[in-house]
Amino acid sequence: MQTRKPGLREAAERLPYRERGFTQGGARQSAFMLTRKSSYILTLMAALTQISPVQADVPTNLKPPVEDGIWIRPAAEGPAEPIIGFKDGIRIALWPTRGPRGVVRVHAQHVFPGKKYPTVNFIAIEPVVAGQRGLSELEFSKPDDRRGLRMWLSDKPDGPDALPWNPSRGRLGRIRVGGKSVQTLSVVLNVEKLDNGAHPSILITFRADRPNEVGFKVHAAKDSAPMESCVLTATMGNYSRTRLLWLKDEVIDSRKLWPDFEGDGFCEARDFPAGRFRREKDGTLTVAISPSESDLSAADMSPGGWTFAGKVATQYWRKYPGTAKPDLRVRVNGRAMYWRTQAEIPGGVSYENFELIEKFEPGTELWFGVTLETPREMGWPKGMGDG
Repeated sequence: MQTRKPGLREAAERLPYRERGFTQGGARQSAFMLTRKSSYILTLMAALTQISPVQADVPTNLKPPVEDGIWIRPAAEGPAEPIIGFKDGIRIALWPTRGPRGVVRVHAQHVFPGKKYPTVNFIAIEPVVAGQRGLSELEFSKPDDRRGLRMWLSDKPDGPDALPWNPSRGRLGRIRVGGKSVQTLSVVLNVEKLDNGAHPSILITFRADRPNEVGFKVHAAKDSAPMESCVLTATMGNYSRTRLLWLKDEVIDSRKLWPDFEGDGFCEARDFPAGRFRREKDGTLTVAISPSESDLSAADMSPGGWTFAGKVATQYWRKYPGTAKPDLRVRVNGRAMYWRTQAEIPGGVSYENFELIEKFEPGTELWFGVTLETPREMGWPKGMGDG
């Protein structure tokens, strides 16, 4: 059985003290006791060098997903890879596909054409209960005491626990949008109860008219402790060297936000309220991050750095009309070196965690997108970000 390491340095560095669930002195002690950001050991080792973090329990004959019209869905008979979404757009996948446990893989076939596992980012589930933030990628799974909580796909939020390699294929449906019928594919993402007592259940939805987006609608299971918020955090922005944060009236370069930052730690997190998000005529709110480079594969990479061989893309969080709470905000942090290396990120500090935070209510909804459009092509004014 794996021996647990004391403390959670990743939590200590990512969150302001008031949201960590311990005092400033306790945060420093925990940071000293844990050797580095444990989630990124798994992320780097598993996702970038393509080594599965846990193999002992995983069947060796996982069936690949199958095409079904515009969709990719898990094979009808298991054991199957838990991958679901668009054939040519965005998808999500879970362990035991390549990558760490405890996070949702965001696959973007349009960013990595032809790649079997086109991971562009990871999303961790981090609910807050009584000021203590849970960490799905760092906590230990109850069935096997390994780091990273198990997640699985099912048809219902109140169904029995299931093995990740026996996934639901999702449910097809249709909705009326502007007088037209739009096809949907939905599935429930279940996660083990977190150490702080939170037990979220998330309805994941793909819409045929939004091929670059995946929707998350968060609920609480019957046995969940009351959640103050349930943060879904995109954890690896500096894999694609995202340096530009797009607000409605300003493009904030990470190198200007933290101009003097050095070393292998984390930049202090910064929050920006929803009043600074780009608002469309119908009330839709969007905030985005993008690289500052036009060719991510052209960088002179130091040994140990993370080579990104995909296309330049914009990643964004979106709140559609009527879904934003008054306290909605975006939070970002950054790094100057790739995790657990002394390899400087080519071009300087880039954003790492990119997340929306708001009060939890049953059915809290948000959408994450990855598009090949530039922010200006998405609707930001021409001239923003120049110079």
